[in-house]
Amino acid sequence: MPGSPSARHDLLRSVLESRIAILDGAMGTMVHALGLDEQGFRGGRFADHHRDLKNCIDVLVLSQPDAIRDIHSAYFAAGSDIVETCTFGATSVALADFGLQRHTRELNLAAARLAREAADAAEARDPSRPRFVAGSIGPTNKQLSIAGNVADPGHRDVTFDEMVAAYREQIEALVEGGVDILLAETAFDTLVLK
Repeated sequence: MPGSPSARHDLLRSVLESRIAILDGAMGTMVHALGLDEQGFRGGRFADHHRDLKNCIDVLVLSQPDAIRDIHSAYFAAGSDIVETCTFGATSVALADFGLQRHTRELNLAAARLAREAADAAEARDPSRPRFVAGSIGPTNKQLSIAGNVADPGHRDVTFDEMVAAYREQIEALVEGGVDILLAETAFDTLVLK
């Protein structure tokens, strides 16, 4: 990654003060275009995993890293200034549905590094145009403001402290992996966003 984190932040601020920065498009759309089946999502790494992984796009940073890096590179080649990591559903809370919660840190770290590699390569090809990485932080499949059981309005599937721990684990790995921005996306439960 060219420059220290504070130098990268200063560079990002300078870019945003001087022009509109272009964010990449939908990762899910690009992954869908790959036409991966269940085995494609598993790759060799998760060939014997005990649950279906198709549609767990986040796992592809471990099972198909070249494909994810290529998607980031394609967005940079198309003119994006910023790409988002492939981590929209990469909290331990969301990954538990796929039995992948123990891979949360590794997955987020790998995702950030893949996007960072693509950004650095694009920037090396055209040093006059800085490229940035946004750590994608999506909602989970569990909510804090909405009851998880309509028969028990006070019931919650996860506690606030569990949610904080899940997002902390994701964010720390994204930062360690080299993201320039943290991007909370499609939040509809303000308590989860908090």
